[in-house]
Amino acid sequence: MKLSSRVRSLKGSATLAVTARAAALRAEGRDVIGFGAGEPDFDTPDFVKQVASEALAAGLTKYAPTPGTPDLREAIAARMRTRNGIDCRAEHVVVAVGAKHAAFEVMQCLVERGDEVVVVTPAWLSYRPMVELAGGTVVECPAGIDVGFKVTPERLRAAMTDRTTAVILNSPGNPTGVAYSRAEVEALAAVIADHPTATLVSDEIYEDLVYPEVDPAVEAFSPGSMPALAGRTVTLNGLSKSMAMTGWRVGWAVAPGDDGAVAKAMTRLQSQMTSGIPTFIMPAAAAAVRAQHETSPAMREVFAGRARLVAELLGGIDRFRTVAPSGAFYAFPEVGACFGLASPGGRVIDSSAAFAEAVLEEAEVAVVSGEDFGEVARNHIRISFACSDAQIRTGIGRIAEWVASLR
Repeated sequence: MKLSSRVRSLKGSATLAVTARAAALRAEGRDVIGFGAGEPDFDTPDFVKQVASEALAAGLTKYAPTPGTPDLREAIAARMRTRNGIDCRAEHVVVAVGAKHAAFEVMQCLVERGDEVVVVTPAWLSYRPMVELAGGTVVECPAGIDVGFKVTPERLRAAMTDRTTAVILNSPGNPTGVAYSRAEVEALAAVIADHPTATLVSDEIYEDLVYPEVDPAVEAFSPGSMPALAGRTVTLNGLSKSMAMTGWRVGWAVAPGDDGAVAKAMTRLQSQMTSGIPTFIMPAAAAAVRAQHETSPAMREVFAGRARLVAELLGGIDRFRTVAPSGAFYAFPEVGACFGLASPGGRVIDSSAAFAEAVLEEAEVAVVSGEDFGEVARNHIRISFACSDAQIRTGIGRIAEWVASLR
């Protein structure tokens, strides 16, 4: 059968591939420590499960409104108004099959063939295929390790042209684990507000995982709350990270601009794709949204401690350069000083992909190569510390020992 060119050229997710490879090695009896998956090692809160169970028992198994039930959309809108300062109503909210699905739909709704989307890199590896599948071109705006993985307003302005239709910002960020301060976000938002056609897509999936314990300047801030950008911002969020609900697939987009024109377009698109998420999940999602501010802080405290631990351990590896993670649950060390060396198993380390493959096979630690996170990220690896302190110590200890053995 003939396959379309867009699918033939589409790469699979490197993160999911590493996770699958680590699982396969464990099935063979290998003692693999996984730093690949961006998935909290916490369980979904019991009260959320209970609401879903009751909804299922009550027969909520029929079709639901495509953009979400009125109750769930109002719960999200209320949360975005009170906690994020975004002036929105329930009709501006579209609930999707995770924040990834919401981001995909947003690109389909905003991007025409020939449009440019500015992406601050290193960036989540799914942004590029989402833009390209919509017919657009990604313009990388690099913010490497030398600037702490933070883009400046001047560099962002230089990346934007008259073909720029959107800018994607992600703070705290995947893969870097870096969060911006409010002042830094406001300065970048002002650049976007000055552009005549650009929409800001603010990916805030990690907003509850910010660590002022690491960097006192950082905080969660939604640029969609700024009057200058209120009508030109689409805010992405969900329950996967902050409520440990990855498998539930509950994400959303909030788009108040033009009286909800983007939200209406997303709803039409989604009606031809997935329709709504499972009906019995929606009451549980609404309960999670309403309790999020009370439930997620305990998890945040654990991750903040892990962020400090990871920074300390990675800082002890001579051939690594790293920036202390101030949000999310990732570290993104540069490993270029290892290139040109040979591993104990005889592998030549000539790229981050070769590094990731060798450290998995020889040290039994799964990390993600930086090559798919942007040109500026090619010499890096991503380490997810969504695992116990003991696993972090053991895994990074193995990496340190293996790196020291390179010759």
